[in-house]
Amino acid sequence: MKIQQISLINFRNYQNLNLRIDGLVNVFYGNNAQGKTNILESIFYSAFGMSHRTGNEDDLVKMSCRDMAAEVVFNNLYGDHKLRIKRQNICEKMRKEILLDNNVIRSKEHYGTLNVVMFSPEDLQIVKGEPALRRRFLDMEIAQTNRYYYGLLVKYNRVLQQRNKLLKNARENGLDHEQLEVWNNEIAGVAAEIISLRLNVLGKINQIAGEIYKEITNQREELVVNYELKTNSSAIICSPENSLESWREWYLERLKERQMLDVLRGSTGIGPHRDDLFITVNENNLRSFGSQGQQRSGALALKLAEMEYVKGEAGEYPVLLLDDVMSELDSERRRQILNFIDGRVQTFITVNDKNLIPELACNRYFCVSNGSICEG
Repeated sequence: MKIQQISLINFRNYQNLNLRIDGLVNVFYGNNAQGKTNILESIFYSAFGMSHRTGNEDDLVKMSCRDMAAEVVFNNLYGDHKLRIKRQNICEKMRKEILLDNNVIRSKEHYGTLNVVMFSPEDLQIVKGEPALRRRFLDMEIAQTNRYYYGLLVKYNRVLQQRNKLLKNARENGLDHEQLEVWNNEIAGVAAEIISLRLNVLGKINQIAGEIYKEITNQREELVVNYELKTNSSAIICSPENSLESWREWYLERLKERQMLDVLRGSTGIGPHRDDLFITVNENNLRSFGSQGQQRSGALALKLAEMEYVKGEAGEYPVLLLDDVMSELDSERRRQILNFIDGRVQTFITVNDKNLIPELACNRYFCVSNGSICEG
């Protein structure tokens, strides 16, 4: 998969940009707050329909402007394509439209069209940060190559909101047991499918990340990633042995067990929205006991494993975005990333100092200054 052109209208600090891309490794360098990250954000936004930096899309529109568009021309195994997202203010209402090859598509058809893996300083928190970061890492990885899974996540969040609404109303108006049973059955069925897919994919990721981590540490250390399922009383490590029906029954039992507690709290306290990944190095909890170097190597191994997984499922490497991560890594880990991508993965890198990226035949350098880009 390879991006050929990026076109932006009123996106962040770019009023009108048409940037031709013919390099495999594309390095955007310059001082802070000039627009380097905005280029990577536009690619991420084109691929996923959302920003990796903000949940408010209004932030993406250039100041004093009303409309915005981001377009990426790319090729994959199936040919050349154009992906365009535009937001227009029509009668004081924002309208968002996604077009693939000039045809309007829905969000579920959009996800996975342009496969992208982002690695930023925030991703170093995958290992030691909050569980939501690890869930997001796993969910985005699966959804890029499995649109059915994307639909499951959308459905699960909708059902979860409905059940939570019922629980909150129960504190004032009493519990509607019949309605709660309906939502319990709904949420248990979707949760069973989600966890089954997560466990299946995690088995593959675990193997890939483990091999990469061994290579990073010269075979001295072993990384293992397990799925941690939050139960009513504790957390358990689970394996992909259960059937869909057994998982559904398991969730139904747990939901009934904590029914009164959920009513008191007004929220659902068990399900895929609360689970976590339990990562160990040489059988020690990497989050609690790993050194900073081990944690960074773990995050790097997971991100590189994400790329290998996407390639295995889609048949080609995704586009890699490295947003200011090189300055956060030592020279050895920078070398490992560059060795991995050299000659096989189209990569977009942002750095303050272009000398952090050694000259390679496939490199292209772009100087970014106040929303203006020049090659060289």
